[in-house]
Amino acid sequence: MADVSVEVPSPLSDCITYCEVECVTACCGIDAISTDPALVEAWCRQAGERVVTEARLQLAELIELAEDRTHRVTSTFLNCHTPTEAARRELLDFLAALDTALTACDTP
Repeated sequence: MADVSVEVPSPLSDCITYCEVECVTACCGIDAISTDPALVEAWCRQAGERVVTEARLQLAELIELAEDRTHRVTSTFLNCHTPTEAARRELLDFLAALDTALTACDTP
């Protein structure tokens, strides 16, 4: 099984960087990032509706790529790699939590 290197473009990368509260991804990977809805909502208010919509589209593409079991996913930006199904599940759980928080920004 081959590795697929994933880039995390802006504005999604901006959201993730904003949510680095536990540490930084270069050190702790996705464990450094909080998906707390209040924190994500603060980023959404700062970024604006158009930017949030673009970030959500980018996140949907990233989730689709991570769900594809024909390859392993690696990301320098997120400091993660999915050599096992458990690692893939951890990444997908993180992405789903971030998606939930971003989606909540659309709710009045």
